[in-house]
Amino acid sequence: MARRYGITANTYKKFIVDSGAVYVNYGEAGQAKLGATRGGSTFTIETEYRDMPVDGAKGAVKGGRRITSVNATLTVNFVELSASIMSRALPGSSIADFPATVGKTQDEITRTLQIALTDYATNIALLGEVTGNAAIPAVFIVKNALADGNFEIALTDAEEPVLSITFKAHFDPSTMDAEPWAVRYPTIA
Repeated sequence: MARRYGITANTYKKFIVDSGAVYVNYGEAGQAKLGATRGGSTFTIETEYRDMPVDGAKGAVKGGRRITSVNATLTVNFVELSASIMSRALPGSSIADFPATVGKTQDEITRTLQIALTDYATNIALLGEVTGNAAIPAVFIVKNALADGNFEIALTDAEEPVLSITFKAHFDPSTMDAEPWAVRYPTIA
């Protein structure tokens, strides 16, 4: 009996390797790398479907399924911390000099209860190296991104704290039928 397997001559050209890098406003004005991570990053698209029941059908019917909600997120575990990264984790926050008068020694992050449209990043993107085309990355993007969830820093002996931020994609009100995420994968010959 012949063995069956999925390996081809191109198999090892189609692996995404290592932890990648996270950017804000990737491909846009103001593009910047956010910081070093530990524990990797996770891109998730959660989709809820509804199978529309019809009398006489004994189960799901081809063409009778629709998407009822989509949530795209990118969870990043930052080991590199800065006022900028921490402020991005707290939508509506701002950074000011401390002390405000003379001799600044720290950045102070505070927040009001208002989230402005300017708090949304055009996108947050995770770029990963693909073994068959290291020059062109695999890109996982959440659009109109805003941090979602709690802010938590734990300081312990002999460890460096990791700030986990989940960036949630948001629909653009001018294009409500376009899901707010994208995946770009390089062409592999």
